[in-house]
Amino acid sequence: MHVGTGHTGSVALRAIIDDPALQLVGVKVSTPEKVGMDAGRLCGRPDIGVAATGDVDAVLAAEPDCIAYCATAVRREDEVIADIAGYLAAGINVVTISAIPMVYPKAAPPAWREPIEKAAQRGGATFYATGCEPGFVSLNLPTALLTGAGVVDSYRMDEYALDLDLAYPIWDVLHESMGFGKPDGHVPVRIAAGKVNDDWEPVVRYIADILAVDVDRVALDWETILAPRDLDTALGVIPAGTICGHRWRLAAVHDDRPVAAVQYFATVTSTPWPDTWPRPVQPGGGMVFRIEGNPNMTLDLRLEPGRDDSINPGVATTAMAAVNAIPAVVDAPPGLLDTPLAGPAIVSRQVRR
Repeated sequence: MHVGTGHTGSVALRAIIDDPALQLVGVKVSTPEKVGMDAGRLCGRPDIGVAATGDVDAVLAAEPDCIAYCATAVRREDEVIADIAGYLAAGINVVTISAIPMVYPKAAPPAWREPIEKAAQRGGATFYATGCEPGFVSLNLPTALLTGAGVVDSYRMDEYALDLDLAYPIWDVLHESMGFGKPDGHVPVRIAAGKVNDDWEPVVRYIADILAVDVDRVALDWETILAPRDLDTALGVIPAGTICGHRWRLAAVHDDRPVAAVQYFATVTSTPWPDTWPRPVQPGGGMVFRIEGNPNMTLDLRLEPGRDDSINPGVATTAMAAVNAIPAVVDAPPGLLDTPLAGPAIVSRQVRR
């Protein structure tokens, strides 16, 4: 069963339909106009004979093994928690990209963890949250790198989300959440509302935990940069003197030293790059993993669209990390999966033959 057919959810739905190991038994939508539409049509595939429903009771009646929950959590966190808890309490396993703080449940805010944990216990179901970043990029990849590490002084992942008006053209997110186009002095909502801490603190605490380092505190620092002139973007003009980029760093601190950190850079088209910011390894951005110690390690990761594919590769990867995990989650014991799934069992099953 699939829930949510928006920007990322439709990609996940297409992947479920294409996956030879999975059988779609239903689709739950929240937009009235989508009710009754065929699941294939909702994600750019031919009709497959599965009609979308807006009725939760119909979802429960289908008795699915697992729900791929991909509905947006933007400004509806309480509703998402209640939805997921309801499915778990009914005994249905849940894989989701929507509960970002739950990628490492041990460090998730209690408002997320406690109702989901109780529901999983009550229904004897399994819950797993993942995605791209936070998700397998920020949890699985550093774990693999640290397998070959000796002395570790510090770990940091820099994510470069550049030209977001082109890569993620959703003005509500870029303007309201990130603050692009807002006046000088504006605090981006993701900072002011604590979303950066909620979503990424589990990541830095996970790294600190696997390194067996006690965390004294988690520290956030951030800054914005202003457009030196009117900047033409795919979503309209960013006026001179308004926010065109921002940087934040969240670090797990031990003995006044950052031992594990995530740093994020976000810009729109033509944003001038400050000399004080570390530059991406490649044009266009990506992620750079840096381990200082013995040996030093640097890993550059770039996500690019596939051949003849217009889907944002970050969106595609977010969806696939969840879809690929479904069989393992169905086979897992009840409760919260509190460490990231990885290894040979969690790979794509869609291989061109």
